[in-house]
Amino acid sequence: MKKILIFLTMLFFSLQPLFSQKVVSGISDTKFISITRDPLSSQTPYLEIINNSMLFKDSDNDNKIDASENDTIRFELKNTGIGSGKGLAVQVTEINGIAGLEFPKEILLGNLEPNKVIQVNIPVKGALGLVNSKANFSFKINEASGFGTDPIEMEILTQAFQAPKLTVVDFKVSSQQSANLMKKKPFDLEILLQNTGQGVATETDAKLIVPMNVYCLSGNEVYQKKTLAPGEQVMISYSLVATNDYNAKTLPFSVKLNEKFGKYAEDKAIMLTMNQAVSGNKLILEAINDQPVNIKIGSLSSSVDKNIPMIGKKNSNRYALIVGNEVYSNNLNAEVNVEFASNDAQMFRDYAISTMGVTDQNIFFLTNATAGAMRREIERVSEIVKRIGSKAELIFYYAGHGYPDESTQTPYLIPVDVDATNLQSAIKLSEVYAKFGETGAKSITVFLDACFSGGGRNQGLLAARGVKIKPKSESVRGNMVVFAATSGVQVALPYKEQQHGMFTYFLLKNMQETNGQFTLGELADYLKQNVGIESLRTNSKSQDPEVQVSPSVEDSWRNWTFR
Repeated sequence: MKKILIFLTMLFFSLQPLFSQKVVSGISDTKFISITRDPLSSQTPYLEIINNSMLFKDSDNDNKIDASENDTIRFELKNTGIGSGKGLAVQVTEINGIAGLEFPKEILLGNLEPNKVIQVNIPVKGALGLVNSKANFSFKINEASGFGTDPIEMEILTQAFQAPKLTVVDFKVSSQQSANLMKKKPFDLEILLQNTGQGVATETDAKLIVPMNVYCLSGNEVYQKKTLAPGEQVMISYSLVATNDYNAKTLPFSVKLNEKFGKYAEDKAIMLTMNQAVSGNKLILEAINDQPVNIKIGSLSSSVDKNIPMIGKKNSNRYALIVGNEVYSNNLNAEVNVEFASNDAQMFRDYAISTMGVTDQNIFFLTNATAGAMRREIERVSEIVKRIGSKAELIFYYAGHGYPDESTQTPYLIPVDVDATNLQSAIKLSEVYAKFGETGAKSITVFLDACFSGGGRNQGLLAARGVKIKPKSESVRGNMVVFAATSGVQVALPYKEQQHGMFTYFLLKNMQETNGQFTLGELADYLKQNVGIESLRTNSKSQDPEVQVSPSVEDSWRNWTFR
């Protein structure tokens, strides 16, 4: 019995460490001889970041961390173990060491009970010094007992600071009560505000400063908008009136602009004159979708410059030679420049590609062309079309000066390096017709936004695209139809409100309104009606387009189309 008691006693003492605190030999920092700790619990946590829960949320939805932007990285953490996760913390590291990123290195999460989920939000800010690069974030969950997670990584592009530029790009004055700016007659001032920079403009505002004794009836002197994206524009309309006490001859307004940073906005001074003529129509701004990388500066411009119809179908045998001669001042003087001719040619080119079915490679385009350049392109296009022959279709468009020889009345196209005293270097219209007519093309359509009534040589060329000598009518040959902007001694006038020549504006307007579904006969009728009426209304002068056709297509040309 004694031996049994001794054995049981020894067994008890040998098993006692399994049921009591563990004693660790050594000296602690507090100088106590022994240190104790609890045995490890068998109820451990199992922490995991939920699949597909990792999310990057940025304010402008471009999936990049932009400079001066506050973003969030978000994920969900779940405890699928049987024990509680204690003292959780997320450790955040950016592996690539990109400068200009601001984020917390550690976020305390507290405890997470079994079968529970918490959402983790990590704020990330791009400072102004951020560079274009790729950030590689690493996230690791630490747990007090060592039951944390392995690191998980996430790559996000970073975008360096792009400055906005808040600008008044255009303005217009109109009145429903008077044709002129007058005291006591309300008028409207419309401004076109645009962000012409590459960055988003935030916290924007525009403040209109009006002179004394002028009142803003609309009460919107201060206009605020949260953001303006790159290229985005907004129109602000003010209703104003000058009282009878306003005695100055001018009306000075200023628009004070501001945005978040206080340095990327340009103020605009607007000087109006009492009794100046104003439009009877208020601006209707059409929405545009400009790409931030290719911003088109907004303007209160022609309606035909927007919403160009797209027919989709291309004709590989259709060619177009387009010439817009506007700037003659290098050889003559600025008064003889042909207002809006470059814009005429540019927009006709866009319609030729989008609406008339001409491929990009079949467009031959010149602006402010010299005599050498014009002759070279006429020769080149004629030779190409001649080689294609009866399958080819040719379109020729010209906006610029025309001029007649004083003695023979022979009409000429005037390159920008030629003046009226040296017509030998100019381009005879008859030679152009002959070159094109000899190609054998199935159809040749000519559009001339010029007049050939000219003037005495000592008068030079006038800004209205010519003065008055009746030009000789040149015969056309081949399968040719010529649309001319004027008849007889008339002048081809500008349509200033639309920033085009009168003839070109209605030519483009017809294509826009019909979506390119028109015949040449319908076009001829449209031009004759609309150009004639609008020229009298706007310019107080007659302008009647003419159509001239060759005998070979006299019975068929009205049914021609560009479909």
